[in-house]
Amino acid sequence: MAGFGGLVLAAVVVVLLLGLWSARENTVSLTRKLAEAVLDDVQSAIEQRLRPAEMAVEFLGQRMENSQIDLVDRDDVSQALTSALAGMPQVGSLVFLDQNGRGLMATREDNGAQMEAASFEKSPEIVRQINQSKARHGTHWGRVLRAPNAPLTLLNVRRAVWREGRFVGLLAASVAVSQLSAILAAENLAMEGEVFVLYDRRFVLAHRRLAKGIKGASPKQPLPLVKNFGDPVLKAYLNPELGPDYGGRMSRDMGVQIVGTADGEAYPLIARRMNWFGEVPWEIGVYFRDDDVEAEFNRVMGASLAGLVALVLSLLLAWVLSRHIAKPLTQLARAAGQVRDLSLDDFVPLPASRIREMNDAGLAFNNMITSLRWFETYVPRSLVRRLMGQGEGVLERSVQRDVTVLFTDIVGFTALSEKMDVQQTAALLNDHFADVGACIEAEGGTIDKYIGDSVMAFWGAPEEQPDHAARACRAALAIRRAVEADNKNRAGAPLALRIGLHTGPVIVGNIGAPQRINYTIVGDAVNIANRLEELGHELDDPNTAVTILLSQATHAAAGLENAANLGPRKIRGRREVLTVYRI
Repeated sequence: MAGFGGLVLAAVVVVLLLGLWSARENTVSLTRKLAEAVLDDVQSAIEQRLRPAEMAVEFLGQRMENSQIDLVDRDDVSQALTSALAGMPQVGSLVFLDQNGRGLMATREDNGAQMEAASFEKSPEIVRQINQSKARHGTHWGRVLRAPNAPLTLLNVRRAVWREGRFVGLLAASVAVSQLSAILAAENLAMEGEVFVLYDRRFVLAHRRLAKGIKGASPKQPLPLVKNFGDPVLKAYLNPELGPDYGGRMSRDMGVQIVGTADGEAYPLIARRMNWFGEVPWEIGVYFRDDDVEAEFNRVMGASLAGLVALVLSLLLAWVLSRHIAKPLTQLARAAGQVRDLSLDDFVPLPASRIREMNDAGLAFNNMITSLRWFETYVPRSLVRRLMGQGEGVLERSVQRDVTVLFTDIVGFTALSEKMDVQQTAALLNDHFADVGACIEAEGGTIDKYIGDSVMAFWGAPEEQPDHAARACRAALAIRRAVEADNKNRAGAPLALRIGLHTGPVIVGNIGAPQRINYTIVGDAVNIANRLEELGHELDDPNTAVTILLSQATHAAAGLENAANLGPRKIRGRREVLTVYRI
């Protein structure tokens, strides 16, 4: 009763742990859903802000390449730039520059757009950006930059303009980075927290603090570094070794990371990568500061530890009791698996058990194994395995199927056995049948029966074998090699063997009386294979001790190329002649 009471206690503790785990995951899920909603809104707002600039540059670039805009006429270019800028409040400026960095720029003003000449030929960075864009085709986003003497850090989308295979200029639109920070400042969070956008995981691209501009920016460093920005959470996010390790507090599978700052505070943080606006990856994220979230996790962890202690104690108690029951059952299951696989050679008898029912079952099982060992002496183990693989239905019906039949016979065995005693004769046959059987089973054949010094085998049943003829021929050749190798080591007279092969339709299935049934084949193909083996007496191969004859049907099905055509031959018991081959 104490043991089973421990099992009940363990079950209750497991349920408790599941409840605690569920509460923990629900907390993570709610935090994640809130963060994902914020990130979706931010991502959508950024896309709405930047996609029009990309579309405008592509549209103007196509018009320029199609000569719809006269690039020689400054008024026509100015009109195109100002018209496009008027319809895109998100874009701060549009500029068209030649390969030397000179051109026109339309800049947004409070009362409309202002046109001015642009001259950046003395700016190595701008000239370098133009040369880089010449190697790109189509509209693309460039790196964040800050033009000389400009008060803004800009995102820019650009397109190289080509006419008749010649580069004529670069068209670019710029959006102030501070606009992205304004989007983040307008985002309402349900909990105290912060939304951010990182650029190349080293720079802060957007943050509420940058909504009014970036102080200290320069053409060489247009964005502030994370390490110098003054946000301890972002600094700890990129350098987790600076704060406590909270990696185990949240489910990593759910994508929530707990960032610990140097002052010991914990912040749930979720981030996602964006590769939409240029080759440099963006990372948008949100983190919260919520003591209730952390406290909830502390309660979950405390309850989990208490439940774990109770579970361990219960399992220890159940283990002591279950050992006495599980051990004999495990041994019985392992032994049953050996019987299922017909692996009886290495079976170890089941030991006695203190549990009476297990002891009786073990004794009965050991006696069954003894009976099965006798049974497998008379029933081929490989055939039983194949029949088991076919399912129970195969035992209930006989079917017609094309197979290849093989007969072997030792030449002059009667005269040979007269010179040996009973033990020697039995030893010779057993060794010979072992070699022949191994060759047959290696090619997936089924040994039907042993007839004196002969072997009958077939391929193509019980499982389908489309290449049954080729398998049978390979097995016959393997038997020849085995006999020749055995003859080299034989002290007495060498063995000679005749083999006959024929392919044709037979009836295959369980044949016999209810008291004794054999899984065998019946049909004219069996008789022809037997007659071919007998014909080997007249058509001995002088080059080998093993003569292999096969019918035209087997020759065609096996696709042999090196078989000798012995021509039509009269077969005993048949009126028509049969074309015979020898390999």
